[in-house]
Amino acid sequence: MDLTDVKALADKVKKLTSEARATGPKTEKGKLRAATNAVRHGLTGKNLLLPGEDPGEYEARMDNVFTALGPQSDVEAELVALVADDIHKLNRLARIELGAFLARIEELLSLTGTAEKASVTVNAINAVGTALTPWIAEPLPVEKGPEFMRRYRAMTDALDLVEATVSGAPADLMEAGHELMAQLHGKAAEKVVPPDLYQAAFDHGRRLMSLPLDMGKAEDAAQDGLRAAIAGIALPNKDELAKLAKYRSMLEISLQRRLAALDQLRILTTGNVADAGGAEKAKEYRVKLRMVT
Repeated sequence: MDLTDVKALADKVKKLTSEARATGPKTEKGKLRAATNAVRHGLTGKNLLLPGEDPGEYEARMDNVFTALGPQSDVEAELVALVADDIHKLNRLARIELGAFLARIEELLSLTGTAEKASVTVNAINAVGTALTPWIAEPLPVEKGPEFMRRYRAMTDALDLVEATVSGAPADLMEAGHELMAQLHGKAAEKVVPPDLYQAAFDHGRRLMSLPLDMGKAEDAAQDGLRAAIAGIALPNKDELAKLAKYRSMLEISLQRRLAALDQLRILTTGNVADAGGAEKAKEYRVKLRMVT
């Protein structure tokens, strides 16, 4: 064997050794498949969903995406699942952006003082409701014992709170309430609770409830008007908006790349020829994806 033969043999061995060590595909089709090798079928939302998100909604969206894109192979199914995940994240981002916007509106609304006023009205409504509830509880007290006094104090406290907090409360209604409660309490020696007087005090309490309720409705209407006015100027924190915009851009780019990869994969594997059984195959791959954990 001369020097030329030795050199040729060495070159051949070197080539074979290099091929044996090769770790990646050479063709475009092979490279595209290799790009999705790290993707697994377990993209069923178990680790994607956040607390409070509906798994059924996620699965329905995944079904719709599979129906629309019609994957025809395992690799296509993996890409379609990732597309559905990106769409899910974009929908979540829209809710986050809306939440940030609404939170800013409420923050600005609180600066107008209406929130504090509304809180006072809610306290009055709760006080009257708390007072009325035991007054209809059976059995009704027939003597002025501890149970009667508990109900009596709750009602008088509610009467005082409404009088102090509800602007424009009719004076005659408030006076009638105080008079009824005074008659009901009576003298220390009077141990029996007059049933007709007890019922009259309860009826008055129900009329009393209408005052803060009507005031609350008026305040709600005023707040809705303020919200509409604030909406034109309410913007979340600039840094927060910048972060949300950056994340949205990342998701949109990711979605575009995956859809482009899906198109290229189909061109390489099928020549872009439609498959008559596409819908049924897509459903099969969706079922298969669900079963893999």
